[in-house]
Amino acid sequence: MALTATDLFNDATTREIGGVGPDQVNLIVSDLIGVQQMLSAADPQINNLSDLHTHVIINQLNEEIAAVENANSPMGTSILGTDLGQFVGRAINDIHRDIIDIAQGDAGVQALFNPTPLPPLNTPAAPFLDNAAQTAFVTQWIQDSNHLGQAAITIENNGFTGDIAGLIQQIQTFANNSNAFDQSQGGLWSARFWNEFRSDGTAGTAANALIEGLQTHNAGEVNAAAAQLAANSADVGGNNLMADGGSYANVVAAAQATAVTPTGGNQAAGDQGGNAGGNQAAGDQGGNAGGNQAAGDQGGNAGGNQAAGDQGGNAGGNQAAGDHGGNAGGNQAAGDHGGNAGGNQAAGDQGGNQAAGAHGANNLVADLTALFEGGGQNSVSAVLADISALAHGAGVHGNGVATLLANLLTGAGASAQSGGGAPAQSGGGAQAASTDPGHADPAPVIQHAAFEHMWHHA
Repeated sequence: MALTATDLFNDATTREIGGVGPDQVNLIVSDLIGVQQMLSAADPQINNLSDLHTHVIINQLNEEIAAVENANSPMGTSILGTDLGQFVGRAINDIHRDIIDIAQGDAGVQALFNPTPLPPLNTPAAPFLDNAAQTAFVTQWIQDSNHLGQAAITIENNGFTGDIAGLIQQIQTFANNSNAFDQSQGGLWSARFWNEFRSDGTAGTAANALIEGLQTHNAGEVNAAAAQLAANSADVGGNNLMADGGSYANVVAAAQATAVTPTGGNQAAGDQGGNAGGNQAAGDQGGNAGGNQAAGDQGGNAGGNQAAGDQGGNAGGNQAAGDHGGNAGGNQAAGDHGGNAGGNQAAGDQGGNQAAGAHGANNLVADLTALFEGGGQNSVSAVLADISALAHGAGVHGNGVATLLANLLTGAGASAQSGGGAPAQSGGGAQAASTDPGHADPAPVIQHAAFEHMWHHA
């Protein structure tokens, strides 16, 4: 009868218990390579959590094989970029036991691979007391392990729409920095945890599955990867202590509690939005958004689109950066303070259906300004046309229009002679949004840093 993956792994177990002497290295390596090849052939694609667990085993075997091959090398020998020092045997033990635990905890894996459990340790392993740098790293790593998965599920729930490329870049950064940090630690820390943090470990395998699932729109793979990243972060949190001796339990709980379940759009890592109908980016706190909200938005029930820093309430259209519009029926641009606008407003507008810089029909302010600054007959004609249009719009007709024009023109002429009139604007037109009187600048909105900017370690 042909040997199975289980047979080969159990043989390796027996040999490792006896000690990885020079005469055992090639035999153990041969067993483990056979297991790896058989599992790879039996489970080529990740579609669910059992598939992912199988691939975690396949990849962790790379680490175990490299450690066995170097078990008798002089101290200081780099193994997959890490100097484990005197703790190579500890790394082999931890990886081999972890592989058994993964299989024993998943009936789907056992259908392919069912290694014999090892007896429990006489003394359970004590949680590792991290130093300050390790504490900072693990804390951020736990948060990112959960938030990246949550962001991916959000995109999946919305038909794989959203900034997939941006999220993939964040996942790659997370995986690369996780691997690099473990390599930099070495010794007992890496011996105990490299099968959790490394590219060939659980974090790297799950991160790659999350990327692949996003790229191929494989919902099963995305869900499995997100679940595995969260479980891995909890496992690490339970096996480590902070530098002050404290537990990571609160860090894990907080990271998992920020899970988002939007119904319509996309929310990225750190979002706290409620029932979003459109898209929300990192740090958004919008409530029931009907459209799109960007980073730092705090809009309530937005019917359209809100950009960074917006604090609009019930926007029916589009609001851009810095807008404070209330119930806008149309579009508002940067710096607008319109109330119940029925149409479109551009920068600095404060009326209803107005174009950029306009405060009345047909650019009355601009035409009056030109007249006061010495404009000729064309300016006079333009002002007359503007006022006539406004008068008709207000219900003034016939001789009433003529009387109104005459009175206004007389006043305008006197103002022009005395140098008075409206203050000249830089470049002409209405005041820029930043100089609007009576409107203080909003409090700065705190943006959530992208992930690629959070990975700075001593």
